[in-house]
Formats: sequence, C-alpha cells, structure tokens
Amino acid sequence: MTSPRGEVPHSEDAQDLRDLAILQLVRTAYESPEVVSRYASVGLWPSEESLILDYFPDEARILDLGCGAGRTTVGLAEIGLPAFGIDISELMIDVAREQARQLGVEELTEFAVMDTRRLEGIQDEGFDGALYSYNGLELVPGIAGKRRVLSEVYRVLRPGGRLIFCTHSLLALNRYAPMRMRAFVRFLLGQCGLPVRERELGERFIDDELEEARYLQILPPGSWRRMLRAAGFRILYCNTRTRIEQRQPPRAWSVFADGERFFVAEKTGELAEPADSL
Repeated sequence: MTSPRGEVPHSEDAQDLRDLAILQLVRTAYESPEVVSRYASVGLWPSEESLILDYFPDEARILDLGCGAGRTTVGLAEIGLPAFGIDISELMIDVAREQARQLGVEELTEFAVMDTRRLEGIQDEGFDGALYSYNGLELVPGIAGKRRVLSEVYRVLRPGGRLIFCTHSLLALNRYAPMRMRAFVRFLLGQCGLPVRERELGERFIDDELEEARYLQILPPGSWRRMLRAAGFRILYCNTRTRIEQRQPPRAWSVFADGERFFVAEKTGELAEPADSL
C-alpha cells in the first residue's frame, strides 16, 4: 500500500487505514434498511435489566455505547435511568431519537454520533455507569481499538462506576465453531506471512450482503479479563445470558457455552496495570 505521494506508509498509518476500512464496513452493513428495521425494536433483555438493577445505582446516569436504534437507551429510560446513547451510524441515531420521542422518554435520553474509541466532548467522570450491549464491542476494530474503548470508558466513569458489556466466547461449542476455526486457520496463515484479512486472534470477515456482522472479533473470556484489569477495572461478575435469565450462578465451563455472556466491571480508581498479552 502506498500513500498519494507514492510513499510507503508507516505501520501505524497502515493500521489506522485498516481500522477505518473495518469501521466503514461495519457502518455500511448496519445502515442497510433491513438491519435498521430489525434493530428498531426497543426494550432491555431480561438479563440486561437484571444486571442493570443489580449493579447500577438508582437514578444513575448511563452512557449507552453502540446504542444502535435505541433499544437499550430507550429501555434504560423506561426504567427511570437517564441515558446518553452514542453510535457511529447517523441513521441509527436518527431512528433512536424518533423512538425516544414516540415512547415519551425524550427528557431522559440524549443521543450523539460518536466513535466509542474517542469519546470526544464527554467530560471526565461524568457517568455513573456504562453499557455496551449485544456484540457492539466485538465490532470495534482490533484489540488496540477495544483497549481504547475501555480506557475511554474508564475516563468518563466516576470512581466506583460500573461497566456492563456483552460478548461471545471464542471457545463456544456451537454451530459457529467451524466458521471460527476457519477464521483461526486464516489468522495462523497470516502469521506466516500470507495475505489474509484476519490479522488478529478472533477476527472474522464475511462477504455476504445478507450478513449484518460483516466483521467481528470474538475473544476468549480470559482475554477480556486481562484487558479489563489492564484498563484499571475490577471484575465483579461474569455469566452467560442464559444462566442470568435462569437465575443460575456462573460456572467455569461456561466458556464453552453457546450464546452471549456479560461482564460487570468497576472502576477502581487505581492506576492501570501494564497491558498483558492476549
């Protein structure tokens, strides 16, 4: 790859270009009319509502990251929590605002188009809690991008503020395991110098216009634990969506379980640890 002047870009410049390309791929996929209409429903999952009621204080001000068409932002407002929803898609934010208006929760909601890696204009320690629902954090380009998100969330949370986010497990034994294995093989080939798109562990690309998640990076739960600690968070809870909704405690073998899982982490106020390898 060369620059407009014919110069070979530095590795950081090349990484920035790659991240921008992935971000554009994600934005384009999630702005298709079919996907927008699919995300136009509102309301918290039972698992989300349970965690929010357990870990966010009453009247907490919540930052809703990757809010899409407002499913969770409106859901937070419906249970009385003021929420600020952000997303990279201007179309999704327009739909979210309209949904908040139609459901009468405008006074408890705010929305803005924003990259979760750069929470520009948001003051330090301005929120009591943050929520990143469904696969939103897995759509952020690269491990460095995810670390930037955690760092920014740490900055805008008050001391003792909590982050609730949802992920999948790279180790899950489900129907997507063969797809993840193929992506892992491509990642290994890339480590040997072959030209593949999967440059980092857990990345996968799908060239299918009917697929909404054209890019995802699904990591092992242990990787999230290390990144949270490195960002200065203390992990309070981790469990699968299914076990939360069935009111069952976490189990060690849940790393192999199908479906979504949630982390709840608290800002400690302590200095972040050096980043561990994944």
